Amino acid sequence: MRLLLEGRLGPALVLLGAVALAYCNSLSNSFHFDDQHSLVENPAIRQLANSAQFFVDPQLFSRTVGSEMYRPLVLLSYALNYQLGGYEVRGYRLANIGFHLGTAWLFCALLIRLGAARQLALLGALIFALHPLTAEPVNYISSRSESLAVLFLVAAFYFYAGAQKALSIPSLLCFALALLSKSVGLVLPGLLVLHEWSSGTGWWRRSARRQWPYWLLGAGYLLFTWRLIHEAVVQAPVRHWTAQLSTQIKALGYYLKLLVVPYPLSVEHQFFESSSFAESAPVLVLGLLASLALMGWRRLRGGDRRGIFWCAWCLLALLPTLVVPLNVLVSERRLYLVLAGFIGFSLWLIQQRLETKRVLSFGAVGVVILMLLTLQRNVVWRSEDTLWRDALEKAPQMVRPHLRMGVWYRGTGDLERAENAYLSALHLDPDNAPAHNNMGNLQRSRAQLDAAEQSYLKALAILPAYAEAMINLATLYSGRGQLDEALQLYQRALPLSGERAEIYNNMGTTYLRLKDFSAAERALRRALALRVGEAGIYRNLGGALEGQGRMGEALRSYERALQVEPGYAKAHYELGRLYEKMGRREAALRAYGDFLRYWRGEPEVAAQVRSKRRRLKEGADH
Repeated sequence: MRLLLEGRLGPALVLLGAVALAYCNSLSNSFHFDDQHSLVENPAIRQLANSAQFFVDPQLFSRTVGSEMYRPLVLLSYALNYQLGGYEVRGYRLANIGFHLGTAWLFCALLIRLGAARQLALLGALIFALHPLTAEPVNYISSRSESLAVLFLVAAFYFYAGAQKALSIPSLLCFALALLSKSVGLVLPGLLVLHEWSSGTGWWRRSARRQWPYWLLGAGYLLFTWRLIHEAVVQAPVRHWTAQLSTQIKALGYYLKLLVVPYPLSVEHQFFESSSFAESAPVLVLGLLASLALMGWRRLRGGDRRGIFWCAWCLLALLPTLVVPLNVLVSERRLYLVLAGFIGFSLWLIQQRLETKRVLSFGAVGVVILMLLTLQRNVVWRSEDTLWRDALEKAPQMVRPHLRMGVWYRGTGDLERAENAYLSALHLDPDNAPAHNNMGNLQRSRAQLDAAEQSYLKALAILPAYAEAMINLATLYSGRGQLDEALQLYQRALPLSGERAEIYNNMGTTYLRLKDFSAAERALRRALALRVGEAGIYRNLGGALEGQGRMGEALRSYERALQVEPGYAKAHYELGRLYEKMGRREAALRAYGDFLRYWRGEPEVAAQVRSKRRRLKEGADH
């Protein structure tokens, strides 16, 4: 075993085995919440030809306008995943696990390069690889941005530390890749300055000579993404600066608790916004930070700066979320880079105080416990149901778990529990626009159209640019026959929601009802360009072509719908109707027969089709 650990591949093999065991039960876990708009419903990632655009257009990160992010390397990884396996979730999970494994291995190598004993470095990397706080970046596909950015950041640090006095091109390249993954990569130049400072005298000369390209590249990144930063920090921050800073200072204490005792873990923590620095929690955390700073200053007088370096690593890693207000107050994925600094500090402290052999014995037990906790967290991430049910148990006073469970209940047909979930969300936050919108969807499914209309209007009164509520209200109006009002809402929603196939499809069906068949064709062909292989869109396109007298093309469109979904009863009906119109009696009889075989809707509709078949047969007999 000792020879294995001392070999070049030994630590990599140990980490590979440990990570494989820890995440073996996560491969079939589903996509979750933000994965829908940034991945599953994002047409940009379905074509590798869009790769160059990923690097210049932040809007391609999401199909939802207003969710722009500059993370081109993440989009490229999605596109590669899609080319290899479509939306088969296992491929995305294997990629996330691979990025996490690579980060753990590089972290082990970095610890050794910074002076940690080899066995302690491997222990630290195992703790990082198996800690349940990393289960969110691994299980949540959209958190790939975090693991990718930290992977390249640690690689950049590793190459920098190995280059000694020279400029390291591999390090600079890895820094660029970290920035192309997520903005947390911006903390690297600060970490490099701290590294030089902790290495002894003359640090500022070494920093100036070796690090200017990093600062230049970081400044270029800030300039390129300035519009997004300005919008998030200055133009339209989600909360006032006083609330933001006091809340995130309080979060520092909460994060420290999770690092030491990772419980409770949840996708949504019961953590509330602070309104001022005078509240008890921010004051206590500031007092704790002042005490630690004083202890560090005393230690500094003794000449040992490495412990301060690791503490500063943790604080720098949280700096982006300290200054940029985000909707979610605290989240476990923000501790991904922080955890590395916390482990580095712990190993430094151990080497100062304890015998390595004793530490390794206790560490082995700790590693097993962490692996078991991670295996448990993987089970929680299995589906939207298990994820948000767990969050609701641990954070019943937060709005989002109630909303997500409401969506889940409605999807399963349990409308009563869905309604209770939405009512609970509105009780916690009466001005929550998504809750009003979701309640409108529930009411519409119950045919309570007037109540649904009022719910959508309330959502839009709270959030006038809420595209989902516009689309839902437009669909309601279209169903009522208020076709012009529906089209106006769809057209308003398009620039707010981005290019979405369902909007163009809905517009196409509305134009069909208005008998504007050419406009319907244009909308439906645009929908197909965004979502190739959607049977319902091909069926609607067939209606638009038929309305223009292009029977042959309409026939092929209905047939294409059935190639995509052979059991699509409505397409069989349209095909039978068209065959009947064209005088192809036998083909019409077969199509109507297929409709009856697959139809699971209202019995009255089936009875009408049987009547059609009887008349056709009687006509054939005569």
